[in-house]
Amino acid sequence: MKFNDFLKEEQLSIARFCKQTGLNEATVTKWKYNDVIPRKPEMMKVYEFSEGRVTPNDFFGINQ
Repeated sequence: MKFNDFLKEEQLSIARFCKQTGLNEATVTKWKYNDVIPRKPEMMKVYEFSEGRVTPNDFFGINQ
């Protein structure tokens, strides 16, 4: 599942997602707009927070 799709499905704003995960809002905004790909520790936080629905491969577009 794409990161943006996860945020929509869970009705999470970037600010709320960041507050709950402790991630930086500016960085997460860049992920949302595909400007950068998260580093491994950040990907793992997203994976864990999404209960496995957003995988590292989703950021690379491998599962499309």
